[in-house]
Amino acid sequence: MDKYYEPISDFDRNDEYYANIEMPTVGDYRSMLRFKDRSTSLFDKRWQAAKMVIDAIAKYVGIDPDTCGLYLYAPDDDNGNSEMLRRLDNWFDRSGDKVQLKKRIAELERENETLRSIIRGGSV
Repeated sequence: MDKYYEPISDFDRNDEYYANIEMPTVGDYRSMLRFKDRSTSLFDKRWQAAKMVIDAIAKYVGIDPDTCGLYLYAPDDDNGNSEMLRRLDNWFDRSGDKVQLKKRIAELERENETLRSIIRGGSV
């Protein structure tokens, strides 16, 4: 089993696919180059944006993308597991606990105010 999952692309074509294509004219060739460069540029910009988001999420859950020694941009194994996902699961578990704690604190503060009111001789 490989360490990293390798995605599959519909654009992996064998050499025979290209053998039957007619030779383009110079104008066709320029158009194809322009299309290729624009497509590559778009992919590059999207990749950079996705990497920025992944790095920001990693930092948020305590992983420094520059020094962690992990490859954050693909799963670690064929099952789709990764250190980032494990840390995110842990983070969401903790954030769920935080929500419960905040609710409990609010409840205790209301009870505390009620008890103070009773001690002062007021009505509830």
